[in-house]
Amino acid sequence: MSKHSKRIENYGISAIDTETSPFEAVDMLHVRSKIETVINELTNEERLSLYFHDMKLIKNAKQMSIHIGEVYDFSLSDQSINEWWWHLDQVADGEITFNLIPEMKPDMGI
Repeated sequence: MSKHSKRIENYGISAIDTETSPFEAVDMLHVRSKIETVINELTNEERLSLYFHDMKLIKNAKQMSIHIGEVYDFSLSDQSINEWWWHLDQVADGEITFNLIPEMKPDMGI
């Protein structure tokens, strides 16, 4: 298992776990940001796994934003909307929505 796969797996476990401390849940947001910095290094399988876990977090946004909100004020987030996980309150409220947009990989042979 690659280091990316392990980090993605740990993120996925944390994305639905509201039984941990809110501080650990905030750490999950940091883990997701770290994954984002290496997104171009991920294999297709790793990306699909990441997006699967993202969907679980989106589905669980209301509960997780309440849980994390015990120790973190989402309204103070200065993170880009591209890092939507730092705006889970807005995801939960439907202010941030998502679309699935397919992409073609650039032809590497040119």
